[in-house]
Amino acid sequence: MNRIGKLYFRYGTMGSAKTAMLLTQAYNFEERGMQYLCMKPIIDDRENDNVIRSRIGIERRCEWIYPDTDLYDQIKRLYESTLVVKDWILIDEAQFLSAQQIDQLARVVDDYGTNVVCYGLRTDFQSHMFEGSRRLFELADSIDEIKSTCSCGRKTIINARIDSQGNIVTDGDQVEIGGDDKYVALCRSCWRNRRIESASRNAIKFQPV
Repeated sequence: MNRIGKLYFRYGTMGSAKTAMLLTQAYNFEERGMQYLCMKPIIDDRENDNVIRSRIGIERRCEWIYPDTDLYDQIKRLYESTLVVKDWILIDEAQFLSAQQIDQLARVVDDYGTNVVCYGLRTDFQSHMFEGSRRLFELADSIDEIKSTCSCGRKTIINARIDSQGNIVTDGDQVEIGGDDKYVALCRSCWRNRRIESASRNAIKFQPV
């Protein structure tokens, strides 16, 4: 009987334990003797080695994904060289993949019956969707939100970028790698209020004397 795989997208804001969930899933697969592979875009360069590391301190080695990587060809070559088709492929920071790479992963699912689980952000610091995330919403067989709570009690949906003083940053490149020093997860209401506060402080700062 042919294997039937699925393409999964599990998204949440920064700090919602997405990476910890991926690593826990990898551990469970290993305990059950299942074949799996962890992957991660190399654009996330916070680590000096090819590892996926959670904020809680657990980590696991992974394969790098480069911007020009053809994921279908890479995985096909792996399967042919090892004569083993993976049961699962777990991908961290999937928002940084291109739409074409998401298409390639969908083809891996359909041709090999491998389950591919992509963990990532939905939107950037300006609330605009990442290319990879948009394509996952269009193609994924299963989409799940990993929820987290804003300090006000509402659900977080915004990955707000902040400066060294904690002020909200509204302009800049879509991708700027960082952790708690550069980002804070907020609900939409708190994001709006903090943007207004930052704009007011800037207006006072630069008001002519």
